[in-house]
Amino acid sequence: MEISTCPATKTTTTATGDVEVRCTKPAGHVESGDPRHEARLGVFPIRWRES
Repeated sequence: MEISTCPATKTTTTATGDVEVRCTKPAGHVESGDPRHEARLGVFPIRWRES
């Protein structure tokens, strides 16, 4: 069984410009009751919810 990651993306502002990050949680986490997406930009965590 192949587990894919969530397709959600977010544009976040950095010192060098805007960067798009992708959620690293498993696909379907929102439907399972976990509404918070998470990504990493280097050592920095990025967290967001659907708008």
